[in-house]
Amino acid sequence: MYSKLGYSRSMSTRRRLTTKLRSLVRGGPKVCCSVEIQKEPGDIGALRARGEVTLPVRILAPPRKRALRKLREDFPILQQRTAGRPAVYLDSACSSLRPTAVIDAIDSYYRSYSGCHGRAQHAFGTATTAAFEDARRTVGGFLGAKAASEIVFTRNTTEAINLVARGLDWRQGDAVVTSDLEHNSNLLPWQDLAERAGVEHRVVPTRPDTRFDMDAFRARLDPRVKLVSVLHSSNLTGVTFPIADIAREARRVGAMVLVDAAQGALGHDLNVDHSGVDFLAMSGHKALGPTGTGVLYAKRTAQDRLTGMLAGGETVTDTTYTGRTLGPAPYRFEAGLQNYAGIIGLGAALQYIEDVGQRRIARHVRTLNTLATEQLGKLDRIDILGPADPALRSSLLTFTVRGIEASDVAWLLSQGANVMTRAGKHCVHAWYNARGQAPAVRASFAFYNTPEEVEFFCWTVKDVLRAYPG
Repeated sequence: MYSKLGYSRSMSTRRRLTTKLRSLVRGGPKVCCSVEIQKEPGDIGALRARGEVTLPVRILAPPRKRALRKLREDFPILQQRTAGRPAVYLDSACSSLRPTAVIDAIDSYYRSYSGCHGRAQHAFGTATTAAFEDARRTVGGFLGAKAASEIVFTRNTTEAINLVARGLDWRQGDAVVTSDLEHNSNLLPWQDLAERAGVEHRVVPTRPDTRFDMDAFRARLDPRVKLVSVLHSSNLTGVTFPIADIAREARRVGAMVLVDAAQGALGHDLNVDHSGVDFLAMSGHKALGPTGTGVLYAKRTAQDRLTGMLAGGETVTDTTYTGRTLGPAPYRFEAGLQNYAGIIGLGAALQYIEDVGQRRIARHVRTLNTLATEQLGKLDRIDILGPADPALRSSLLTFTVRGIEASDVAWLLSQGANVMTRAGKHCVHAWYNARGQAPAVRASFAFYNTPEEVEFFCWTVKDVLRAYPG
């Protein structure tokens, strides 16, 4: 399905592409990635108020590789057009797109066996239980867990992290260690814990290019540290932390390790057995799965130190008016009726990723990021956040444009060419504020994106620079 994703960049190929694109337009001015219709630039604020854009009109070339064209057919949303233009979706770090297999799995639950897990002896309940637990086994295999019972379903990464933050037995004087690059979801729970329980929150500064600083980390470790909670891959710059090394150092002082892997599910090996972590949190919506689905991997020995965040149905096996008997893990952490359709869809999503192959996904997005970095990195007004080497930034290219606000750049890309990026501080406000860093534009690439889309994106950024000199 995805066996060949290499792309030559020869001049002859570019000439053939340009000739093919020109042949698509009959009569009138020719438009493509090398022929432009220029318009007069205007004030961006006034243009946004009127909903107008002053950029050249271009045509997006179709994917040259048949395998990639075929794969994109699995994603119905990629067939849509806005005002006659195809969508160039470069915001998968916020939320990935969903293949038909996931949509069908969700639909099948509602159409075929919409029952309750473990609560009935009838056919619908039995089918729901089987599908729900099959999804748990799929997630466990995806993460390399030793047992499916180590997989706890949540609504998202944020809830999974909070389950650990509120479920461990914290004492005044305990410490938790995070990096300075964490998403708000891995920052605010520890700030809250410091305020209500007297736990010390220690922040490890990253290097200037946002890579992990192991020496700075070691300097903040001592026997008071109960938990180290760090990202797997940054949603700001795409850097990946050395999780196995971090876990090894944490164990030296008796600390547990929680990994925020929200950004790591596409193109990264999250094997928890190899990395030696105690907890790992992830979200379904960033891994081709439904919104409102998440996972907390909790090692069996770590589950014994964790209490549930919510109390209610499904968490107990029996109750009296004065007491209750808690159920086994993972069910004692999954209070109330679960998102059965969503979890079943998540299982289908992770199976789809496995079928495509994490290594192939990683190679493809690295190729796309290299292509974009080569074109945008040499422009005078573009500043890329994070390491200069795109191989160290995974699927992300986050940048600022001198003289233009990030939100204006993202708006121009969207309104002028239907290129979808994200602008702002990307839920890493603390990192931005500590450095006085201006908000940035983030383009995130996925395995369903094409080199032609990346070139189209780069040409459009160049159009913005020419039209708005700043």
